[in-house]
Amino acid sequence: MDESANTDPPSDFDFWDLDEKDDWQTPPALIADLQDALDGIDLDPCAHPESEIGATNWCLEDGVDGLSKSWEDYETVFVNPPFSYKTEWLEKVTNECTNDPQWPRTVVVLTPDSTDTKSWWHTYIAPFADYICFSEGRIAYYENGEAAPSPTFGTAISVFGDCDSALLDTLQQWGHVVKTVTQS
Repeated sequence: MDESANTDPPSDFDFWDLDEKDDWQTPPALIADLQDALDGIDLDPCAHPESEIGATNWCLEDGVDGLSKSWEDYETVFVNPPFSYKTEWLEKVTNECTNDPQWPRTVVVLTPDSTDTKSWWHTYIAPFADYICFSEGRIAYYENGEAAPSPTFGTAISVFGDCDSALLDTLQQWGHVVKTVTQS
């Protein structure tokens, strides 16, 4: 094996053509189900300017960068990142989860279910998520308040931290749920 080879995971830009759609708004039905299961969502750190998912919504367009702020004061966090920045957001999620002595909290993350390439999936989701829901069929995301055409990929709903029976039941309504196993 060539020890000089780069072992860093490829960047999102290796997998995503920025000329394509990057902003996939979460369907209202999924948000409502997650809010019910979690008794509300405390924080959406990468909110879309037109959404009010969490009790607190940080939006880069409004000058609030959720990547640079701490999430430690929030029990439930929902992350649907711009897909060209999945790696940065997933790194933030895993840092918040692994560096906090008061864990567990619950962080729910929406991403494409890209398990077929050596990427951010195998660096951040597989080793750190506690549960993963693979959507049954393609989730119809929204754009400007309207249902958008279905994307060309499936969706994974990953849960980092606490996942009680209400959240598990909700996830099972959206697809197939697996509990991850990490060997040390």
